[in-house]
Amino acid sequence: MGDYILMELSEDYAKKICSWRYEGEYSTYNFSDWDIVVKNGWDLSLEEKRKSEFIAVLLNNELVSYGRISLNEDKAYIGIGVKPSLCGKGHGKNIMKLLIEECKRRFPNSTIALEVRSFNKRAINCYKNIGFRIKEKYMKDTFNNLECEFYYMEYIE
Repeated sequence: MGDYILMELSEDYAKKICSWRYEGEYSTYNFSDWDIVVKNGWDLSLEEKRKSEFIAVLLNNELVSYGRISLNEDKAYIGIGVKPSLCGKGHGKNIMKLLIEECKRRFPNSTIALEVRSFNKRAINCYKNIGFRIKEKYMKDTFNNLECEFYYMEYIE
């Protein structure tokens, strides 16, 4: 798999992520064009948020993924996005392990958690394989005003 490098998520990387296009039901993970992201003040476009919560993941000097680590009460939440052409090829597992280590470094006494749409079997299987367990299922409004079913998962070492 090679050596992944975690780096600060620059504005250039954020713009690249906005150009990634997922197919079919995964298209729900597509970002809007960069100018719309900026206009709406979404977190990816806010320098302070980008530097404190987002992480670029590089492989062979290429942006292959990004992560987000944010603290909410006593829980450290992990989010991940993998470049569409690399999805389903085993990268998620290795990248998630790196993000878990980064999470432990930043928030050593926090429960590590994540939310995932319930249809996303590929991601759910990845998370289960590295030690996450489903704790709860619920409906939640998403940014585009659609109500979707989500699983809440926690990392069990």
